[in-house]
Amino acid sequence: MEQVGFLGDLIIILSWSAVVVYVFDRVRMPAMVGFLVSGVALGPHGMSLIRDKQTVEQLAQIGVVLLLFSVGLEFSLAKIFKMRNVVLKGGAIQVSLTVAVAGLAAWLFTGRAGVSVFIGFLVALSSTAVVLRELANKAEINAFHGQTILGLLIFQDMCAVPMMLFTPVLAGQEISANGVMFLVVKTVILLVIVVAATEYLVPHVLYHVVNTRNRELFIMVILLMGLGTAFLTFEAGLSLALGAFLAGMMISDSEYSNQIVAEILPFRDIFNSLFFVSIGMLLDLHYVMKNFPMVMAATAGIILIKATIGAIPSLFLKYPARLAVITGISISQIGEFSFVLAGVSLKSGMDLGGLYQLFLASAVITMAVTPFMMAGAPMVANEVLRYFPRARKERTLEAGGTYPPIMDHVIIAGFGLNGRNLSKALRATGIPYNILEMNPAVVREGAKHGEPIHYGDATREHVLSHVSIEKARVLAVATSDASAERRIVSLARGMNPNLHIIVRTRYVKEIEPLVSLGANEVVPEEFETSIEIFAHVLRTYDIPYNVIMDEVNAARGSKYGMLRGMPIGKGESPLLATLAHKLGTQTVEVAKDGMAVGRTIVDLQLRARTGATILAVQRRSELFANPPPDFKLAAMDVIYLVGNGGQLKDAARFIKTEG
Repeated sequence: MEQVGFLGDLIIILSWSAVVVYVFDRVRMPAMVGFLVSGVALGPHGMSLIRDKQTVEQLAQIGVVLLLFSVGLEFSLAKIFKMRNVVLKGGAIQVSLTVAVAGLAAWLFTGRAGVSVFIGFLVALSSTAVVLRELANKAEINAFHGQTILGLLIFQDMCAVPMMLFTPVLAGQEISANGVMFLVVKTVILLVIVVAATEYLVPHVLYHVVNTRNRELFIMVILLMGLGTAFLTFEAGLSLALGAFLAGMMISDSEYSNQIVAEILPFRDIFNSLFFVSIGMLLDLHYVMKNFPMVMAATAGIILIKATIGAIPSLFLKYPARLAVITGISISQIGEFSFVLAGVSLKSGMDLGGLYQLFLASAVITMAVTPFMMAGAPMVANEVLRYFPRARKERTLEAGGTYPPIMDHVIIAGFGLNGRNLSKALRATGIPYNILEMNPAVVREGAKHGEPIHYGDATREHVLSHVSIEKARVLAVATSDASAERRIVSLARGMNPNLHIIVRTRYVKEIEPLVSLGANEVVPEEFETSIEIFAHVLRTYDIPYNVIMDEVNAARGSKYGMLRGMPIGKGESPLLATLAHKLGTQTVEVAKDGMAVGRTIVDLQLRARTGATILAVQRRSELFANPPPDFKLAAMDVIYLVGNGGQLKDAARFIKTEG
């Protein structure tokens, strides 16, 4: 009957959470906050609908294990090495300063050193899940500020594991010198085992499992690796979380890691929902209402401390000030690992008193406002920099030498794949250009290859003036940052009214605002990808190239025209626009052994047979426009045809028929 009772509790949790999360999704708030609110409502401080809280907490522990396992999968040593400046230097600065400042504030409030350091731990960690979701929604994960934020979050997640190990010490549990040494030895042995397993054991096991092509076996082995390693570390006197994290790292460099993440995501999300519900059950609404001013003050203090300190690593690494402000605001919330740490502190016997409820309430609020803060971060950055003249006149670094002033040139904002391809084309054709890029490593690499590349933020007037925006002909924007693209277009249009601005953006929805700000052409990847797909499909059916291009142009014209509110054809009559879309032209060469050699146009009866019409015939350098019926065709003649897609296809096949 107890099992049936728990099933009833589980049904209540899932049904209630489904409704709450749906409502929260409609107002663009994280699902995590919805689960916390569900826990508050269902817990002992709410409606007290859950009876078997212990079983819920046990399932929540599985969620923590799977969460750390999936985080470990993201810790490829190659990725960490590639982002080492941000991850190691920037992350160390952010975490250490946050722990110090938040811990000092807590010490002034409590006077207890161990508790104060632990509060610093809680405040130092940000929400990887919430922040990455918002970056993904705005397609900014691959933007430079997105990669900077990701690097800081990676270091925070790395710090969560040692923080868990150190929490019992802060709780007052006495550990002898021998005990500490033994703990260090066990941890080192585990790391050696992980490295050895990553190199020799795991690849072979996964290879044989994948070769069975049995999905059930694959999932079973993956869960066994994650849960089994966590259990072994727990039996060795370490935490479940550490084992799960190490298990993820064992598989992170495997070629199957992406598929593994996809397979465990449903399990992780389900159990994580129970984890956040269980945390929400601990929140006392009566405490929040009674101490509402203190809760709001603590929330504001956390956001202010984290946003300010979060900007320091970017400034230390000499990144643009605007990027530093956006980064600081983006990581100014409390993270999911802070809740995990809070649970560890309770089990370790740490007496937080009213601080625990204060932490829970502040954490929920900071995560709830994160989507809105990240949406407004670019505007806040612009406003903040207005009051700091020195930051506003940010210097532009020139790696690889000084470039002479140029005019009638192209400015490329963003030196990713699109920027590099454009620079190759411009260099090949001899068109002068300048490049702006915010990643110092990319700037140094480009300068080594002789690129006229500059370090600078294209959203700043001083930086655009440095690359002679007033004398440029074209600005090509490819930054992968929607908010930055809008500001660049607006600023550039004001500085050079005659500038031709081309923007590559991610989504079709960005076309209208960019055009309204002054962009001449907007190329959305989302729409262009769909065009490429149908163009490739048409090619496989041997549709003539010019017919495909007509369809592509028609699609671009209709879609872009609709979004911009402009008629198709830019002023042409509807009849001409329709004919232009329905009819096309094509060129066909007369083969040496083709049936058309030596025949006149009237002999071919091409219009009667296919419906296509011959407009002209080119013979070497001579063009015969509108040739007469008795015009005799010769080998290697190029025939110009007009007609619709089917007519052109039939005509080309007929002319190419062997004699």
